[in-house]
Amino acid sequence: MRKLTMLAAAAALLASAAAVKAADKNLDFDGRTGLLDGLGFTQAPAVSAPQADKAAAAAKTAKKKWTVLVFVNGKNDLESAGLLNLNMMEMVGSNKDLNILAEFGRMNGQQRDTDADGNWTGSRRIYVKKDADMEKISSPVVLTTEKVDMGDYKRAVDFVLWAKKNYPAEKYLLILWDHGTGWMDPRQEPKKTSEKGISFDDETGNYIRTREIGSIVKEAGGVDVLAFDACLMQMGEVLSEIKGSASVMVGSEETIPGVGYPYHVFLGAMAREPGMSAEKLGSIMVEAYKMFYQSDVKRGAQLSAVRVAKASEFETRVKALTAAIKGVNDAAALKAARAGVMRFDIVGAESDPRKQISFYGDLYNYLELLEGAMTAKGAAAEDLRAKSAGLRAFIARDLVIHNNYFDRDRAGRDFKDTHGISVYLPPVIDQIEQAKLEGIFEGKYQDFAFSRATGWHDFVTYLYGVK
Repeated sequence: MRKLTMLAAAAALLASAAAVKAADKNLDFDGRTGLLDGLGFTQAPAVSAPQADKAAAAAKTAKKKWTVLVFVNGKNDLESAGLLNLNMMEMVGSNKDLNILAEFGRMNGQQRDTDADGNWTGSRRIYVKKDADMEKISSPVVLTTEKVDMGDYKRAVDFVLWAKKNYPAEKYLLILWDHGTGWMDPRQEPKKTSEKGISFDDETGNYIRTREIGSIVKEAGGVDVLAFDACLMQMGEVLSEIKGSASVMVGSEETIPGVGYPYHVFLGAMAREPGMSAEKLGSIMVEAYKMFYQSDVKRGAQLSAVRVAKASEFETRVKALTAAIKGVNDAAALKAARAGVMRFDIVGAESDPRKQISFYGDLYNYLELLEGAMTAKGAAAEDLRAKSAGLRAFIARDLVIHNNYFDRDRAGRDFKDTHGISVYLPPVIDQIEQAKLEGIFEGKYQDFAFSRATGWHDFVTYLYGVK
């Protein structure tokens, strides 16, 4: 990959990372993933209580280069991480070219509840200003809501539309912050809806489903970069839902540690070069993430940025490939790829220590293993090899803008086997029946745009049958 010159300037900010780490020694670094019990929500009207200072008010009058929007759902066991990340944002703060805005939701009584920073509850929309105090959020609050459902996707839509009206910019970065489960929405009782997730609100029991992520960016009029500070979201299934409404998608195939993104690093780069393109920003976010976890946190991590405009071609290539695979039916190669593919931590260390149950896998790695294990001969087999190699080249050169990683996953697998986009694949353990596994999904996988465009669910069903 090309060298990112802007990160040389941002690297200096890593020196302050020790202060970030020391700000909350009790912070859970295990990751931002989780499945909740119960579903249902109560919508409450917003109550405006502006506390903006002159700087925040003045920000509304001029169209800036970028507006950064971070939708921080701290109404769960990540509340401390939310406070930490807001303080990291304040290490840079808004300036004449850059708006930084966060909506931060909090509650009381959840696991790892904290009374830090005033122990307020509800939601605050914050205009982030520069501040060196890592113990307190001092930026002005421009809107408060006493009761809020941060698991209602319409709340995120409202946040973006409100920000576009009041803090306009040439380009927009939207970060959805919280727990994430990739495309999979866990089935919840009582069942209220049939969509699929991110952004879990422990108070309401609601969460934002995968198809609702697409609704957020569409109903808000699109964004230039959509990023997920949440686990497991960099998947083909998520990409297909947002096509046409974003230019770049940033996220991790793997779990994201509790401390999350290094906001002070990539925001510092934006402050230094506010005219950067969406693709350059995506690349900088990826590189900054790797630098942070390698240099300070010292924990394995992976992040990638992809071109959303390439989603349709990606779907077309995937559909053609699945037809070719089924036509050749090289069972030994398919079993080898299923057994060896780089998988991601959707189930958890306690239940799945070696990731044998995980049903998320890196698509590029799956294909290279398939090609390497093929024994089939003839024209159809050669066509399959060509289509597979072509899709891998497309992922590396066209779809993925930048993919980077540090070290290994919790099972000891080197992150070099990640290539930037994952998909649903049957688990290694073939004793787990497809119907039983899909019984934990809240809705039908077939309803996703990715499955409709590629026939991927039919392909997964075929893979389950390869013995």
